[in-house]
Amino acid sequence: MLTLYKVKVNKLLITGFLVFCSLRSFSTCIAIYVAENGHIYVAADSRRTFFFNDGKDDNKSESICKIHNVGSNYFAISGFDDGGLLKAATIALQKNSNIDTAIKSFGTAMSKRYKHLMVDAKLFYPDKFRHFLKDGLADVSFFGFYNGTANVVDVEFFCSLDKEGRVVTTYKIHPIMALTVIGLSRDITNAKPEDLPTAATMEQRPELYVEALVKIEAKMQPLAVSEPIDLLELKPDGAVWIRKNEDEAATY
Repeated sequence: MLTLYKVKVNKLLITGFLVFCSLRSFSTCIAIYVAENGHIYVAADSRRTFFFNDGKDDNKSESICKIHNVGSNYFAISGFDDGGLLKAATIALQKNSNIDTAIKSFGTAMSKRYKHLMVDAKLFYPDKFRHFLKDGLADVSFFGFYNGTANVVDVEFFCSLDKEGRVVTTYKIHPIMALTVIGLSRDITNAKPEDLPTAATMEQRPELYVEALVKIEAKMQPLAVSEPIDLLELKPDGAVWIRKNEDEAATY
């Protein structure tokens, strides 16, 4: 049985753990586009907002690069526990040469990690836990060239409750044909045609196209998405950083 004293002590411990492992909100917008030239273009905002900050500073944030790679395998992170996502993806890619196997290994590892975190969140932070139930946990996109062909795969993590009220964490894998936006995308979806980048920009300057999509969210959600925007062009023979924030996310 959990006594009141034990609950208070455990809450102090879990508060420190949640802050330390850097659980974050979906304060991210990342656009990934496979252009007609066959190259992959990625734009990612650089704002990292602290979700579990124990009420000390609700607007605390920092600037990081959200695009990462292990060799020729690239991935972009949006969601809670970004440090855990980065570490799990890195380990999965290092241990598995097959990208499909690596992605499944990553999904399994993070589902287990999220299960422990969400059990604690449900107990000690019920209001924030309801946010996880509604909006999900994370989106991670893996992208690169395999057998000379551009390949983009999204992995989504979800949290739910079973009939007995127990926490269940799952993930889904979605192959992407041409365009994906992970993180915040509501304002892009609801934008007027004149506010969206033109078809000419999409065809002729795909790097400006993905950047313009992220700028829509940055304009409408300045406290969640902000510049500088990192820009990457990935070709079959390597990557070209058009712009990069040199600050990397921490791993735990």
